[in-house]
Amino acid sequence: MENKLLLNIIEDKYSKFQKDYSLVATDFLDLSQQSSVMGFVKSKRKEGAFFYGGYNNAERKKVIFVPDYFNVSSEEDLFSLFSSDPDISPLVLLDVSITTKNDKLRHSDYMGSILSLGIKREKIGDILVFEDGAQIIVNGEIAEYLAENYIKAGRVPVKSSILGVDKLKLAHIKIEHIRVPIASVRLDNAVSAVFGTSRKIAVEAITSGLVFVNSVENKKPDFVLKGDEKLVLRGKGKAIYKGISGTSRKGKVYAEFDKYI
Repeated sequence: MENKLLLNIIEDKYSKFQKDYSLVATDFLDLSQQSSVMGFVKSKRKEGAFFYGGYNNAERKKVIFVPDYFNVSSEEDLFSLFSSDPDISPLVLLDVSITTKNDKLRHSDYMGSILSLGIKREKIGDILVFEDGAQIIVNGEIAEYLAENYIKAGRVPVKSSILGVDKLKLAHIKIEHIRVPIASVRLDNAVSAVFGTSRKIAVEAITSGLVFVNSVENKKPDFVLKGDEKLVLRGKGKAIYKGISGTSRKGKVYAEFDKYI
């Protein structure tokens, strides 16, 4: 029922796009929601339907319908369009700076304090946390309200301002390179190794729909990875599988991952 309702919302946005012939976007969708409408979005790709979350490996994304006069034929074109002309982007950055020394904030601190302002979760995209603050991707229509009212995260005072998506500080995202021996490059082995769980727990997570490969829910523990897949274990993080770099004496393969930390 929930997936059907979501698809109805997407179809309504598509109808508005066809009628007005202007750029139309949904709110942010989580990975499960993206997976449930993936088929519809792909079927409308030639007509200008894309997923967009502000950067290539964003977890939370909008469905965006783009008129052909913008000359967008791929997601890369869409990133270029909004980077060169951030004023037409349906999302913006809330740039948050911690104003006191020695205070540190986590993802949950930022999220909880924003929700306490009465903002709905679907209005917020990814939250990129840095040593001295964060960049929070949000719907454009709530940006001014947040810039004025988001002055504290928990007990820590912060200063907020609005930036275009072209100011996203991707270079500061922390990535840990991991090289681990696994029996094979099956999905269950990879999830167990990169997210530090037992294989049993990894299998349970996969079959429960908590694991996504390239933003698509994957319930097959024996799914074989080929390379460059984005893996997400809901609630635990994400990583990029980079491939095999050798074999151990015990016959295991060394798998390499870039893990977001």
